[in-house]
Parts: sequence; structure tokens; C-alpha cells
Amino acid sequence: MILAPPNRRTRYAVIIVAFAAYIWIFARFHHEYGTALASLAVFPVIIGSWYFGVSGGIVTALLSIGSDFAFLFLDGHPVREFIGSTGYIVGNIILIFVALIVGRLATILRERNDAFLRLERLEKERRNYTELLESLNDTTRIVLEARDLKSAIEILLERTSQLFKADDGYLSLWDEANQRPIPFLAYGSMKDVFPRMKIEGGESFLSIHVLELGRPLAIPDVKNHEHANPHLAVKFPTRSALGLPLISQDRKLGILFLGYRQPRAFDQTEIVHADIVARQIALILTKIQLLEQAQKQVKELTILHEVATISTQAGTLDELIERVTDVIGRNLFPDNFGIMLADHERGTLKAHPSYRFITRKKGSLPDVPLGKGVSGQVAQTGVSIRVGNIRELDNYLNIDPETVSELCVPIRIKDQILGVINTESSKPNAFTADNEILLGTLAGQLATAIEQLRAEEAERKWLEQLAHSNDLIYSLAHITTHIEKALDTDGIVQTLGEELLKIGLICAAAFYNEKKSGFTFAYTSMQSRTLEQFENGIGFSFINYSFSFDLLRAATKTDNPYQPVVVDDPQNEMRIFLPREHGRVDFANVLEEVGIGDGTELMRLPLMFEEQLLGILWVWGKAITKADLPVMSIFAKQIGISLERARLFAEVQSLALTDPLTGLRNRRSLFDLGKIEFSRAHRMNRPFCCMMLDLDHFKKVNDNFGHQAGDMVLQEFARRCRKSVREMDLLGRYGGEELLIFLPETDLKTAVQVAERLRKTVASHPMRVNFQELNLTVSIGVAQLDENTLELETLIARADQAMYIAKYRGRNCVAVSK
Repeated sequence: MILAPPNRRTRYAVIIVAFAAYIWIFARFHHEYGTALASLAVFPVIIGSWYFGVSGGIVTALLSIGSDFAFLFLDGHPVREFIGSTGYIVGNIILIFVALIVGRLATILRERNDAFLRLERLEKERRNYTELLESLNDTTRIVLEARDLKSAIEILLERTSQLFKADDGYLSLWDEANQRPIPFLAYGSMKDVFPRMKIEGGESFLSIHVLELGRPLAIPDVKNHEHANPHLAVKFPTRSALGLPLISQDRKLGILFLGYRQPRAFDQTEIVHADIVARQIALILTKIQLLEQAQKQVKELTILHEVATISTQAGTLDELIERVTDVIGRNLFPDNFGIMLADHERGTLKAHPSYRFITRKKGSLPDVPLGKGVSGQVAQTGVSIRVGNIRELDNYLNIDPETVSELCVPIRIKDQILGVINTESSKPNAFTADNEILLGTLAGQLATAIEQLRAEEAERKWLEQLAHSNDLIYSLAHITTHIEKALDTDGIVQTLGEELLKIGLICAAAFYNEKKSGFTFAYTSMQSRTLEQFENGIGFSFINYSFSFDLLRAATKTDNPYQPVVVDDPQNEMRIFLPREHGRVDFANVLEEVGIGDGTELMRLPLMFEEQLLGILWVWGKAITKADLPVMSIFAKQIGISLERARLFAEVQSLALTDPLTGLRNRRSLFDLGKIEFSRAHRMNRPFCCMMLDLDHFKKVNDNFGHQAGDMVLQEFARRCRKSVREMDLLGRYGGEELLIFLPETDLKTAVQVAERLRKTVASHPMRVNFQELNLTVSIGVAQLDENTLELETLIARADQAMYIAKYRGRNCVAVSK
């Protein structure tokens, strides 16, 4: 330090001290030793030469000579003495020579030393630069081997922070669209906190300033820096920082801050190294992003190809959505992801069962009303929505509390919105514009595939329905053939029920009842046990239950109850027809017991003939669908025609066997049935009686009141007789005013009792004819089958003979054939 003090002041001080010492010695002892003391000036000259080179040595030498001269002159020595002294002149020359020699030597040594120091510094800088480059190359190699951008930046951030011996590191990516940094990763104490921080563009003055500078910025005091945000700075433990702008080819990539928890200064070398590192990091980031983008494009193309392949392979809509959801969710969006289909009739979005839930562990996604929440708005408007923070939305449906960002795109064909593709993340700003474009492309592919599948499904259903309809038409035609063989209503409905059961259909029929002015359930093809359970459920007997036309109109919910329909609400149908007095009924359970439940269609078919409603037929079973209604309607018309044919046949038959005036059996019908009962009684030796009735004074009625009144009297006579006999007894008109009754399983005593009851019934009260009261009386003859009577005509003749005996006795009496 003394031989070569670095401070110039120290050098000056040393020279002054040496020079002052020389002056003092010269002034003090020059009387004793003379000018020989001038040789001591060599010491300050050597020091001046050594410290300041030749010029310093010469100046010091001149000062020494001048001071010697001044002291001697002041001491009274003549000038000539100095000039004339050879020793003094030689000594001064030597002094100048020493100054030249020492000064040059010092300059050479100093330059050599400086050169060595400079070389040492350069070597050190070279080693540091080499270590820096090696570290950067090593870091670059490791980073490029990373599996993704996040892993690469984690490695880059950690190694850079360690390289600069920083306590913390903060890397933010630049959002060019919003002109703000987005916290991405951190090293050190803020590792878990920093990526979740939300920093607005207006808050990031320091980051923006570093990017605008385009070079590293040393920040000795972060909190007091002019561009620092005080509210933001207090959130970090950093006292000093080094800001590195990450810019490549004029493209802003991000900002890296190296933080130090203790105040410190930064030299130029660190700033230069920081600039090199910043450029290298920017280059690495660019390469990583390009590589990731290329990999992403390959991945996206692969996924697009997979989705296209799935679209051609999937046989059903469910299979398509399940496979597409798995491919997209597994490769692109690992958080909540799925497809929601629109139900425009109900005004809701329904999540497909394949919807992937990562953050939501329990339960399924509820239906979303159209227009509500992000997905509901997209389904209603057909416009994609990308939200970085859903908490900022007023219309957001908080279904999953862990969701932070959301991306939703519509699935649409032309103007029809089929549904939406929705993805959610627990991270803020998790989705980019590229994600939105890609998802929109996938949605377009999916929409085309869905439309194609639906078209294929519609065609397949149409073909299946056509085949089903052909089978049904064939079966119904076969049933119609069997029905046409039946000659009465009972036979028709019985055949109908049995044949429908063969093709898996159950029916119930109600026919119009003129007497009750309504409809009466007359038949059902339900099994007896099923019918019993059904009746227990409703609380009354189903067969013979009647309901009014008004109830039928209420059930049809229209003014036209003659229209065939598929019953949308079977429970409501039962609720209308059932009487209120039977209390509460579990309609769903009751209907389930008879086979009417989910997947089973119930049809109400009016049985019509021309404009006349003959009855109602209910048909249900899994063998029919809504599309079968037209075929079943035609079938119902055929049944109506068959019922009308049976009615006409019964009417013709009735006309052939019934007396048109009294409604009783005519003579031919009575004799045919009577012979059957007569033969049975004769063969089995059973009692059998015959009774002949003749209305007294009937000729006077015709003569006095006219034949129309006579007809009325005969009708009343027949009615009173019909009320007085059993159902098994055969009652008919024999001719004129005479009636004939066959009494099976009846002996003579009982027959006489029946005859007396008849006589009293006929004469029980007068009949009003033409405003006059007319008393009816009857003469009755009774004959019993015996062993001598071999033919029915003989028995009738005996009864007729007994009747004439009763007339001759005075009329209004009973006579018995012997």
C-alpha cells in the first residue's frame, strides 16, 4: 500500500512529508554540512518519480533545487557560489537523471502491474462468462428436455435464480391482448402464492417499465422505486431486485424479476450477465413455445382425426358423445369437461352422463335453464363465451365452487343449436383464444356427426317402424278376419281380446248404453288375477262400471271425443273416470299392475260406425308406439263396422224370432225352443207344464177404442206377463190376443200357482185407454206333461182346451187340463 497506494491523496501526502523532511533537514544542518545535504533530495525525487512517473520526479527534483537555492540565498550565500560549484551542479544533474530513471522504471512497472491486473480481471470475467454460458447451455439442454412449458419454465426459473444467487424469482407471461403481465411461476417463498395472484395492467407499473426499457433494470430499493406500486410491493418479501425483460424479435414474452430479501447494489457485470441471460431465456422461451405450439398442433390434428374417426364409427348418439368426451377431456381439458344437450321443449340444457367431473366429486350436474349461467347463455344465443374469472359475472350459476374460469362453445347446425361443449378449470385465465377456436372446430365436427347420427337414427327408426307397422297391419288383418266370424258383440270383443293378447296387447272396452245414457265397461282382456288386483286398487268392480259422455269429453280435453289419441297422462285418465266417493287411489301403482308404465303407450280408440259412437276401446302394451296410432285408428273403424254388423245381425235375427208388437218370441221361435225343453223333460222325466193365456173381451176393445188402442192393450198385457215369470220360462205370442208360456222344471201345482199370480197381476189395476180406465182380465189354461203326451203340439192343445174351459166358466179364471 505504501509503495503503491491506490489513492492519489495518499501519494501526495507521502511526497509532501518526504519533501518537508528534506527541507527541514537541509534548513537545519546546511550550515554544518553545506551543499552536500542537497543529495538527500534524492529521496523525495525517487518517491515523486515512483508515484507519478518521470514528470512527478522532475517536478520534485526542481522543487528540491529551488528550495535549496532559496535557503542558501536567504542565508546570505552568493548565487555565484551555487553556479560555480561543480559538485552542486553535478548533484542536481544526477537528481534529474534519477527522476528520469526512477520515473520511467515506475511507469514501466506500473503499466506492467496494471496489465497483469487487467489480465487477471479479464481472465476472471472470462471464467465467469464461460461459467455463465456453460450454465446457460446446461440449463437450455435440461429445459428443452422438459415435457411441457410449465416444467421448462420451472427449471429455467430455479436455475436462473440460483445462478444470480437470488432469494426469490418471479416470472410473468405477457398478455398482449390485455396489455398486462400474468403471474405464471415463482421460485422461493412465493412459489405457491404468486401464480394465483391477479394483477391488473394498471398495477404492474414496474413490469411494464422494464419491458419498455428493453434491457435489465437494477432496482436497489424496490419499495421506493418510482415505478413500483406500493400496494403491490408490500405483498412481496423482496427488498432489491433485478428486472429482466424477456423479448425476442421485438415480441414481448414476459418479465423475470430476481428478488433479494436484503438491500444490495448491482455492478455493471451483473447487469451485462443479466442481459445475456434475459436474451437466452427469451430465446429458450420462444423455442419452447414454438415446439409446444408444434406439438399442440400435432395433438390437435390428432384429436380432430380421432373425433372424425369416432364420428364414422359410433353407432349411437350416446356412444359418440361418450367417446368424444373421453378423447377431448383426456387430451386437452383435464378439469371439468363435457357435453350438454339442449331440450328446447323444456327450455333446459341437460348434461350427458359422460360429463367429466374432476373438482366436483359428488352428484351430477343439474339441468341448466336456457339463458342462465354461461352454458345457458351460449345455448340461447349461439355465441361462445370465454371467462377468465367467473366471479365477475352477474348471471353465473355457482354449481361448482372450485371453478374459476370457463369456456363454452355452441354445438350448432345452421340456425339450430343442439347443445354446448363446456369446460371449466380451477385456475384463473385457464383458456386462450386458441382453445376457443379449437373447441369451436370440434363442436362443428360434433354437430355434423350428431346430425348425421340423428338422420341415420331417424331412418333406422322409420324402417323399424315400417317393418313394425307391416307386422302390426298383418296381425290386425288376421284379427279382423277372426272378428268377422263372430256373430254377436260378446263374440267380437272376446275374439278381439284373445287375439290382441297374442301380439302382446291388452284391451278394455266400454259400449254405449242407451238406458243409462252413457258408457259401460263390458270387457277387458286382463288376466283374472290382474283384474282382481286392479279392482282392489280402484275399490270397485270394473266390469259394468258406467260413466257419462261428459266424463269422456273431459278426458279428451276437446269438444271432439271421436278422435283417436295416445293418452299422455294415463293417471289423469283414470282420475277423470273414477267416482270421487271411492277416495284416494294410488294411480301410478294401479296402472303399473296392469302393465301401464314407462315405455308403454296407452291408446283410446273410439269405435265408430259412420257418425255414431258405439263405444270406446283402450289398448296398451309395449308392442305399439305413438307412430302406430293411424294403423290402430283404422283397426278401430273395422271393429266399429264389425260391431254394427253384429248389431244388425242380432236385429234381423230378433225380427225373425220376435213378435214386433209385443217384443215377445213369435210362434216359430217359441215352438223351436219349446220343443227343445219338451224333449229334454220327456227324456229325463222332468216336470214340464204349458200355459195358454187369452185376454178377455179383447174384441170389444178393438171395436170400441180402435186397433191402435188394442195394440197398446196387447203390449201392456205382454209386459205384465213378462214381469210375472222366471227368466228360464219361455213366453211368446201364440196368435191374436193369446200368449203361450212353457214352464221347465215346473209341476202342475206350481204351474197353477204361477197361473193365479199371472191372473192377479194382469187384473191388478186398470189400464187407461183414450182417457178411460179399462180393467184387464185373462183366462188361463194349464196342462202338464205326462206319459201319454208324446208331442209338444198335443200338450199345447190340452192347455188351449183348458183355457176355453176357463172362459166358459165366466172368464178371469184358471182351468187345468186333466
